[in-house]
Amino acid sequence: MRYSIIIISLSFCWSLILLGLGVALNWVTISPEYDVLFNMGSLFFRHLRSSIIPFSILLILYMVFILKMRIKISAPDAKLSEVTFLDRLLNVIISAFFGVGIIWTAIGMETALMHALDGMTNPEGLSSNVSALGLLDKLVNGGLLLALSTTVFGGACGYLLRIFKIIYIGRKWDQMLLEEGTQNEAV
Repeated sequence: MRYSIIIISLSFCWSLILLGLGVALNWVTISPEYDVLFNMGSLFFRHLRSSIIPFSILLILYMVFILKMRIKISAPDAKLSEVTFLDRLLNVIISAFFGVGIIWTAIGMETALMHALDGMTNPEGLSSNVSALGLLDKLVNGGLLLALSTTVFGGACGYLLRIFKIIYIGRKWDQMLLEEGTQNEAV
């Protein structure tokens, strides 16, 4: 755990150094007009919309179960079956992050297509005043960005939660499994 904190701190410092170098050499321009850095809530809502609710619930469940597992592993009288159950729950929650991303991708794509196709047909067939840019605008404003954002967010969080699980409980979990295995061999 100590090494991961050192690695993250050094990565952050190098990022700041490289960003400062990029600004100093005019490779990177930071404009104060862009409000996203100051208003992260609106960024998340604009890109994730109602998918924030299941993602938040899953994140809270993840934190609760990872803390429970950490406490169970540290207890001297911990049973392997209890810790294994919590491990399976954590794996399901991590998989659900991917699932929510995929489900909201489908919802966003359907919404975008319905919004783009709404009012485009008349009794004789397709309307003649439809342009490619108009169709693209309707797709993007109709939910295409939601679909793409939830896919990326669900996948990125799923992989990050797996990494965090390995860093936070991996070594103790492995020690517990190895101790259980050596105890079974001795019997």
